[in-house]
Amino acid sequence: MTELIPSGFVFHQSNLQTFLICRYRFFLRYVQKMPWPAAVAATSSQFEQDQAAGSYFHSLIHQHFLGIDRDTLCSCAQHFPDIRVRAWFDNFMNTPYAKIRPNQYPEHNQQIRLDGNLLLAKFDLIIFEGDTIQIFDWKTSRKLPKRQFLQSRIQTMVYPLVAARAQAKPPAAVNMLYWEAGFPGQTIQFNFTQDDLQTAQLTLASHMRTIRSLEPEQFEQTTDLQRCALCEYQSFCNRNSPSWNEDSYYEWKSEVFGLID
Repeated sequence: MTELIPSGFVFHQSNLQTFLICRYRFFLRYVQKMPWPAAVAATSSQFEQDQAAGSYFHSLIHQHFLGIDRDTLCSCAQHFPDIRVRAWFDNFMNTPYAKIRPNQYPEHNQQIRLDGNLLLAKFDLIIFEGDTIQIFDWKTSRKLPKRQFLQSRIQTMVYPLVAARAQAKPPAAVNMLYWEAGFPGQTIQFNFTQDDLQTAQLTLASHMRTIRSLEPEQFEQTTDLQRCALCEYQSFCNRNSPSWNEDSYYEWKSEVFGLID
């Protein structure tokens, strides 16, 4: 029998988060590789605007760390149709995080093997200072997420674990900072001990074993209809769901496009 999940399948924060939200959505997207139906009409315009602005903002920061001069980048931001981009970029350049340092890597990918599986992390910025690793993740949310929400996200386990386990020598400290472009003074930072990393490793390995153990009929639909409100497969599942709100929009956007923003 052909394996549902091939041996070379790459796990990452987005597909693992999808699995935790709705196993059936994971099955359709990552196992059957079904083309997505049309975006939900009520959110398509807002989402496309947010995606374009967020992607362009990330590109500007990447170019900054590659050495492109500030005036050129500010001019690019100024001429972008979404006025938020210029404000976001100004906010970023006025933070200490914009300083160019040695041993820093923007838009950096790292991959490890965990329990026989490939696990990928794509960092907006990662800095190695002695035996300390500092991870930065830039966000462009319309609403500031709560610390508890970010703490519960798979990303907050995947990134520090991959960063730490990819090193030849275990780091003494791993820190991860979420910076919201629209809320520049309200950063959220997590500091990880070796015990935290071990817990993350066990949790993620367990999720991956569960995914590999399931038969097609065991990839069940979520029982939380609120999570169906913005799902691209909603029409395919023929489910009636409640109206979406800002919280569900944030969760949906960060899950589906977790590797972009």
